[in-house]
Amino acid sequence: MRSTPSVPLTIAELQLSSPLPSPNRQSTGYVQHHHHSHPPPPLLHSQQQLQAQPQHNTHFNNITHTEATSSNAVVLPQLHFDPPCSLNPDLYPLANAATPSAMKRFKFQMDGKQGSASTWDDERSYKRAELESIEDIEQTNNTALQIPTSANSTYSPGPSYATAEAMADIIPDSPNSALPSPVSDLDHEDPWQEDDVMNVDSIDPSVATTDITTTTITSTPTITTIPNNSIHNSTLLEPSSLFEMFDILPDNIQTYLMFQLLKRSPRNALRMANATIMQVLKKDIVINLPSSVAEIVLSYLDIRSLCRASGVNRSWKQLIDNASEVWKLKIKQSGFVPTSSERLQNSYKQIVRRHIIMRRNWRRNLHHKMLLEGHEEDLVTCLQFDDEKIITGSDDHSINVYDIKTGNLKRVLSGHDGGVWALQYVGNTLVTGSIDRTIRVWDIEKGICRFILRGHSSTVRCLKIVMPSKIVNPDGSITMEPSEPIIVSGSRDMTIRVWRLPDLEKEPQQPLSTCLEDDVISQRFLKYKLVEHEHSVRDLAVYGNILVSGSYDNNVIVWNIETGKKVHILKGHTMKVYCVAIDPKRRHCISGSLDASVRIWGIDDGECKFVLQGHAILVGLLGLIDDCLVSAAADATLRIWDASNGDRLYILAGSNGHQGPITSFQHDKFKIISGSEGGVKMWNTQTGELMYDLIEDVAGVWRVCFDERRCIAAVKNEHKTQLIVLDFGVHGLEGETN
Repeated sequence: MRSTPSVPLTIAELQLSSPLPSPNRQSTGYVQHHHHSHPPPPLLHSQQQLQAQPQHNTHFNNITHTEATSSNAVVLPQLHFDPPCSLNPDLYPLANAATPSAMKRFKFQMDGKQGSASTWDDERSYKRAELESIEDIEQTNNTALQIPTSANSTYSPGPSYATAEAMADIIPDSPNSALPSPVSDLDHEDPWQEDDVMNVDSIDPSVATTDITTTTITSTPTITTIPNNSIHNSTLLEPSSLFEMFDILPDNIQTYLMFQLLKRSPRNALRMANATIMQVLKKDIVINLPSSVAEIVLSYLDIRSLCRASGVNRSWKQLIDNASEVWKLKIKQSGFVPTSSERLQNSYKQIVRRHIIMRRNWRRNLHHKMLLEGHEEDLVTCLQFDDEKIITGSDDHSINVYDIKTGNLKRVLSGHDGGVWALQYVGNTLVTGSIDRTIRVWDIEKGICRFILRGHSSTVRCLKIVMPSKIVNPDGSITMEPSEPIIVSGSRDMTIRVWRLPDLEKEPQQPLSTCLEDDVISQRFLKYKLVEHEHSVRDLAVYGNILVSGSYDNNVIVWNIETGKKVHILKGHTMKVYCVAIDPKRRHCISGSLDASVRIWGIDDGECKFVLQGHAILVGLLGLIDDCLVSAAADATLRIWDASNGDRLYILAGSNGHQGPITSFQHDKFKIISGSEGGVKMWNTQTGELMYDLIEDVAGVWRVCFDERRCIAAVKNEHKTQLIVLDFGVHGLEGETN
C-alpha cells in the first residue's frame, strides 16, 4: 500500500472529536442543497491548518456546543502543536506512545440499531485506497489552506493540507463529523454498555445559522465548528474559556484530549502531573479498614515485617503499636513466656521486643553474671526460680530463698530432719519432700511451715504439684483435669501417695503434728495410696489425670489419679528405671533405664512403640519439648531424638563435649543447657552443635535450669557450693524496668 506524504491516514485527523458518527452520503447532499440559502458548515480544514499525527489524533478548532434549549456557545481554541513524531522522545517521553484502543472506539445508535465506529486505520480498505490515489497533495497550492499566525502567538503552525472542498471530494461520506464512519470492522463480540450509547437518530438538521452552525442532540452534548472570524483568538485562549469548553466535552473526548496533551508534554511537566495525580489518587487501604479487620491483616505478618511496616508512616505506626491482639498472637507463635511482672509493666509489643532482644543475647552469649553463696559445702538437690526469687533445697536439711535481682538471701526455711530431695512451688505455696519421710507445705512469704503430711515410711524421692488445666482428649473434647489441685509423691517405700493441695488462704492455722499417731491432718488431705511397685519409686510424670511412675523394679506403671486405679504395667526394661516423661501429643510415655535404653510406650494400649538405643550406660535424664526428645546419660553424651518415630537426630559429644556423666540438663526448641564435671555448656537444638561454654572450671554441677531470661546453675567450686546466675536480659535493655 502506498502512503501519500503529508496526508493524514486516520479519520481522527480528518474529523472533529464529537461523540456522533459521520452522517451518510445523503447528509452531504443536504449541505450542498442548501448551499445558496445558508452557507455550508465549514470543515475544519477550511478554517485552519490541521495537525498531522502518527497514531490517532483528534483536533478541536473553533468548536461550539449547545443544548437543545440553550443558545450559549463555548468556543474551543485553536490547538496548534508540533506533531508528536517530530518531538524528541528524551524530552517528550509520551510523544510516540500509542493511543489506547479504549480511547479510539465510540458507540452509537442508528435506525434503532447499535453499531460501532473505530479510527480511520480500522476502516474498510476502499476508503484508504481513495486517499492513496492522491499524489503530492502538498503541491496543491491553490487549495492548500495557509493560516498566518499572529505576532504574539506562541504555538507553531502545523503542516498544510487540502481545502475543505478538496477533502469533501476525496471522502464524500466523511464530512465535518466528530467520529469515524459507522462502517467498521471492529470485533462485534465486544461488550456494549447501554448507558454509553449515542443516538444519531435524534439529530435535528434544521438548527443552523449563517455565522454559527450547531448540531442539537437529545440529552447529548454537541460539538461543531464555527467560522474562524466569528470569535477573536484572544477569546479562544482565555483560560476560563478553555476550562468551560473542556467541562462540556463528553467523557471519552475529554480522555482523548487529555491523552494528546500528555503526549506533547515535556518530562518536567509529566513529572509534576504524575506527582500531583499520585498524591490525589493515593489511598491507604489498611488505615481505611475497620481496626478489627486491619488487625486480622496484620496478624499474617511476621515480627520483622510488622516492625518494618510500623516505619511506613505515623498512622501505620499507631495502628501497629496499638494492635494488642496481634502482638499477643506473636507472643504465642514465638513461644515467649512473659513473667507476671512483665505482663503488668509492659504492653504486648514491648514484651515481644524484650524477648527478641533476650533471645538474641542468648545467641551471642551476652549476659550479666552474679554469684550467690549458700549451703556451704553441701549438695544442692533441687532448684526452682521465677522472676522474683530462687529457691533451693539441699542435703543440709534447709531450703534457701534468694532475691533473684539482688542475689540477697531473703530467708532460710528450716524444719526437715533430713536432706531435702524434692521441691516444687506454685504461687506462694511451697511443697518439699525429705529423707525424714515427710512432706511439708510452706508459706513462702511468711517463711513458715503450715502443714506436715506424714505417711511415707522412707525417703520422699520425688513429688509433683498438679494444678487443674484444660486437657484435650482423643475424641476432641476438652476437660479440666485433675478436678482439684493435688500433690503426688513417690518414695523409696515403693508407694505413691496422692494428696489434696492445702489452700493456704482458706485453711485455718493449726499446730503441727509431732508424730504419725496423733496426725489427723495428713489423713484429711490424703486421697489415694497407690501400691503396685516392688521397689523404690524413682521418678514421676503427670499430665491431667494421667500419672506415669518409674521404679527400680524395672517397670513403668500408668495410673489414673482421678480414680487411683492402675491402667497399665509396662514391662520391657531389664534394669532400673531412672526417669520418665509423657508425650501428650501422641499419647505416649517415655522411660530411661540403667540398661542404657530409652523406650517409648503407648499410654492407651500399653505397647512398646520404639526402643531407642545408642547410650553406653545409665540414661538418667529425659526431656521432651514438642517433637524434640533429649536423653542424657552417664556416658557423658546427650542425644536428640525424633519423638514421633524414634529416629536419632544428633549426638552431643566429642572433644568439646562433656567429659563426665551428665548430672542435669534442660532444653527448649532452640537450645540445650547441660551440666557435668567441669562446667555448663549450651548446644543448638536444631543442629546439635556446641554453641558456648557458659560456665567453666568448676568441680561439679549439681543442678542447672533456665527460663527466657536467666540461666542458674548450682555448682561446687573451691570446696563450697555456689549459685551462678547468668542474666541475658541486661544487654540492650539498659534503663528499662526489669
